[in-house]
Parts: sequence; C-alpha cells; structure tokens
Amino acid sequence: MSKEIQRIGELSKDGVFIYDLRNHAFVYINDAFAAIFNVEKKLLLEQPKLVLPFIRSEDAYYLRHCLSELEKTLSITNTEFRLHFSNGVMTHLTCDAYLTDDSSLVTGFIKDITREKEHEDYIINYGARKDTLLDMMTHNLSGPLHLSQNLLEWMRRNYGSKAPEISVELQLIQDNTKHCLDIINDFLKQEHLESEKIYVKKTRFDVLNRITATLDKLIASNRNKQFRLITDLENLNISTDSVKFFQIIHNLVSNAIKFTPDNGQIDIIVEETPATFIIRVKDNGIGIPRHLQLTLFDKRTPSGREGLNKEESTGLGLSIVKTLVGLLNGKVWYETEENKGSTFSVEFPKD
Repeated sequence: MSKEIQRIGELSKDGVFIYDLRNHAFVYINDAFAAIFNVEKKLLLEQPKLVLPFIRSEDAYYLRHCLSELEKTLSITNTEFRLHFSNGVMTHLTCDAYLTDDSSLVTGFIKDITREKEHEDYIINYGARKDTLLDMMTHNLSGPLHLSQNLLEWMRRNYGSKAPEISVELQLIQDNTKHCLDIINDFLKQEHLESEKIYVKKTRFDVLNRITATLDKLIASNRNKQFRLITDLENLNISTDSVKFFQIIHNLVSNAIKFTPDNGQIDIIVEETPATFIIRVKDNGIGIPRHLQLTLFDKRTPSGREGLNKEESTGLGLSIVKTLVGLLNGKVWYETEENKGSTFSVEFPKD
C-alpha cells in the first residue's frame, strides 16, 4: 500500500480508499470514508459489501459502467452517485479513481457534494421562477400593452382631428406604452443572449425530476392549457449541464404555449435508446407556415412572430435552443403542419 496515499488519507477531509479488484476487498480506507457511509472503519475493511445497500440502484448500474471505463482508460473523474440512508437522508458524492498499469489496485478519492447539489437545485428553481416571471411579463403585460396601443391609435385616428389637444395627449400615452413594450422586449433579448455564453458544467441528475420541476412552474402560470408528461421510464439519470438542460426544455415548452390556443394540449414525451435519450415537446397549436421554416433556428430570424395572445417575439428563442443543444453534444429537429401543431425533438447522449 502506498505510504503517500495513506498520508494523504490522514490529512484529507474527503474519503480516500484503495480497493483490490482481484480480492474484492479494501486495502485502505481513511476515517472520512467510513464517516461518509456511517459504518465503522473496521467493519468496512472486513466486509466491503456493506457499502452496497446505501447506493441507489440506478447509480449502482452507472458505477459498474464507470468501473469498466476505469479498466480501459485507467482513470475516471467527477463520477457522481448518491447514497440513501434509512432515515431518508440523501447524500450526493463524486469520485475520482485511478488504476495503475501493473496492479489491480484502485485508488479513489470521494467528496461529499451534497451542499453543492442543493445549491445547484436552488439555482435551477430560481431560474424556473425567473423564467416564469418572464413568461408572465410576455403573456400578462405585453398582450394588454399591445391592445392599449392599438386602442389609442384607433382613438387618435377617429377623434384626434375633432379635438387636437386630446390627440396630443393620446400620442403621449401611446409613446409611453411603446416605451414599456420596448423595455420588456430588450430585457427578454438580453436574457436570451446571455444564456448561451455560460460554460458547460456537467453534473448527474434525473431528467424526469428536472422536467417535472420545469412544468410545475409553467403550469401554474398557464392554467388555460393542458399538459402531460408521457414516458414509460421511472427515472432517467444522465450526466450533462442541468442549467442549460432546463433552459432548453423551458424555451421549447414556452414556445409551445405561445402558439397553442386556450384549452390546447401540450405533451412532453421522454424516450431512451441504449446510448441517448430523446425529449419531444408536442402541441396541437397553429403550426409553422412553410415560408418561416427555413430560418426557424437562425438568430434574429424573420421567422419570429407574435404569439396568439400578442406576445412579442425576440427572434432569439429557438436559436438559443439550437446553440445550447449543440453545446451539450445533442441535436434538435421539428415536425409541423400548419393549423395542426408542431413537435420539437431534442436528443442527447446519456454521458
């Protein structure tokens, strides 16, 4: 056993271990490793399988896959998995492990990232609340402001010549209304432009949980639409950037909301293949006219158009989706028929 590793283990607050693949036994574990699993150090050295019941079943499968990769590449890093204790506590861990060429000994370093995952979830939920607020701005402010602007224009045309002083005041109100709309649109454009500049940070999370959290916020502010999450999967744990994944799903569902009439149906369908997973956002809305389809994913595209409730288009939403999907090594495509609806699909690698 390496004295250097043992020395590091004595100093480290993270879990450190050396595992013998041939004999299926721990050669060394430090106190922090035993504390992570809440099992006495002596017992773990005598019975290494005591760690197995704490590991979530879907993560255990993932770890077996990572072990195969370790034997091929001699190292794995940032491998996330979870422990679930009988008292209901969930612990999130990440592991770096190394295998020497001439040995069956695996040296590993385990770090408790539970606090970091809680912070990540907070950021996701904060982003969901923020984007829901943006949707409310688009739906609940832009629509009425556009209506007010049209009414003011009608009043100025029909009554302005009869009362010039009223025409001046109406023009002033109309200008202020347009200024409010410009503020909303500029803010939305800036939000879209900034989202694609953030670097990719991969973490491991459950796709279905993330979609459900996203839908909950959107459903709350769109009670006039029908939503369904359709899948045969109980869970789907993958490794990618959870924040960018949220932005992609939120933008696609928001886009479906924008072009689906009241009482319309929006389905989110989740499927998997051996190496990838696919998410489809399907609506029975107004579809996309043929003349707008060629530039649909272009930035500042002429394909941008008002929503059914006069929501202003930034001309950026779907181009951001395409950029983010590309950053996550995925692909995006769509099927549409005018006046019958659209289906946007995204496919990502599982790892």
